[in-house]
Amino acid sequence: MSNVNRRAFLASAAVATAAASRLSAADGDRLRVGFIGVGNRGTALLRNFLDAKLGDVVAVCDIKEDHRKRAATLITGTGQKEPAHHADWKKLLEDKGVQAVVSALPCDLHAACYLDVIAAGKDLYGEKPMCLTPADCEKVVKAANASKQIVQIGFQRRADPRFIEPMQLIHKGELGELIEGRILWSNSWGPYGDWFGKKAQSGDWMVEQACHNWDVINWACKGLPVRAMGMGRAGLFKTYQPDRDVTDYYSAVVEYENGCLVNILHSWVASGQNGKFTKEFNDEYTRLNGVKAGIDFNSGVIAYRKELNVPDKVAHSAKGAINNTKLGLEAFAASVRDRKPPVATVEHGRDAVLACLLVREAVYQKKPVTMKELRG
Repeated sequence: MSNVNRRAFLASAAVATAAASRLSAADGDRLRVGFIGVGNRGTALLRNFLDAKLGDVVAVCDIKEDHRKRAATLITGTGQKEPAHHADWKKLLEDKGVQAVVSALPCDLHAACYLDVIAAGKDLYGEKPMCLTPADCEKVVKAANASKQIVQIGFQRRADPRFIEPMQLIHKGELGELIEGRILWSNSWGPYGDWFGKKAQSGDWMVEQACHNWDVINWACKGLPVRAMGMGRAGLFKTYQPDRDVTDYYSAVVEYENGCLVNILHSWVASGQNGKFTKEFNDEYTRLNGVKAGIDFNSGVIAYRKELNVPDKVAHSAKGAINNTKLGLEAFAASVRDRKPPVATVEHGRDAVLACLLVREAVYQKKPVTMKELRG
């Protein structure tokens, strides 16, 4: 789990390439970016990139022409030039004017695309999950560490003060020994169809959606889970999507190296999308409890055990609404400019996928599965 080697490599690379840095604050160069995949998530990233004025979007790539046109309209609407249009990411990567790439593709395409971006010498902001198999994760980690590129995985919570500042306190022992965690995805706004409903493309919901939460728990526990057990159900929305084969509901318990036990309940069967009481059924959170206190990461609130007689507190300094998608992109642009390690590394991406796959296998097999078994 250590990122010492990664940090050391990037630090040495920064020294070696400082004079030729592709994004220099001194000479006022603007970051020139290509967007690969401008569907739902890709468009959200594009809007935030443009709103934050992080650089020029000089190329867009998507297999759907209407997606490319929509993206181009957003770009020119901010006063930027019409971007180049591509249906093949390899063509976009041939463009020497593209310095960095923001990619948001179906999950089964991540490994191939990310490896191509790294090989092309472009910096990369790649959406999560990084890959869908342990082998592909290792390929991306190896390629990134052998390159001089900045490769940031789309865990925007690692750029969010509601997570960063409380995590520092946790690592200093604010919660005491970590005992148990709770993850909830109670989705009333679905189910999502298209490739999201096909596990070969999405990795199933244990990977596509829950990887955010497992990244946070890995971060807090400073390690990986060692075993998991779970159960679930699929086939609940065949009328809606006949070829749907993802898990529509599951629950699992995961044990970490430090002994912390984490329960996850992940469901697409919650009611109330259009009803009066939607908020009672639709929710998402990641929480962690120790012997001294507990934390709700979404709010940053730390609540202490009453016998300690310590007032509860908000453990971060952020004020107002927080857009962590924009914060993640800003952190990426800063890493590219300063040639400093990204907030969410390829090692973080790999380890989150390993935790997700452990849960998935436990649910699929309906029996305990160990990390050792998963990794062969």
